Amino acid sequence: MLYVEVPFMKYILTAILACAAVCAGAQEQPPANPVPPPAAQASPKPQGDQLPPPPKQLSRAELQKNAASLEEAVRKAPEDPELRVKLGFTYAHLERADDAQREFEAAVRLDPKKAIAHYMLGLIYEKKGLRAQAVAAWQACLDNTKDPRQRDAAARHLHHLSPRGAP
Repeated sequence: MLYVEVPFMKYILTAILACAAVCAGAQEQPPANPVPPPAAQASPKPQGDQLPPPPKQLSRAELQKNAASLEEAVRKAPEDPELRVKLGFTYAHLERADDAQREFEAAVRLDPKKAIAHYMLGLIYEKKGLRAQAVAAWQACLDNTKDPRQRDAAARHLHHLSPRGAP
């Protein structure tokens, strides 16, 4: 049994995408000529520590167009972990888990402290039943994030994945 049920997964991915847009905008410099993720196109700027409202639902065609734009941006700047994360989220929204996994793994290789990529890998690995990889991803998320919501979620997932009897 997986910790996150499939219908709930889409909501979590949408919330994480919105959170990633907030975190990326507050902590990192945008790349030259950035390609905005779907959440950035649809969500207003948050006030203080508030999360923006969930992004509007994009059609599959819009998501595919965004994916194509981000794929081109990644071809031009393959060493940009932020582009890899944005592309990973777009693939996740398109329900292309293997492609999303590949992009989040690339982001982690480029920036091992990229907590949101570890978070998303934890979700993907857990959904695929890859327990050892999920535990490693959740632990890396916990070790690298300052966001209390990410820390809480990572700790809950680690507790759920821990062998029975472990603290």
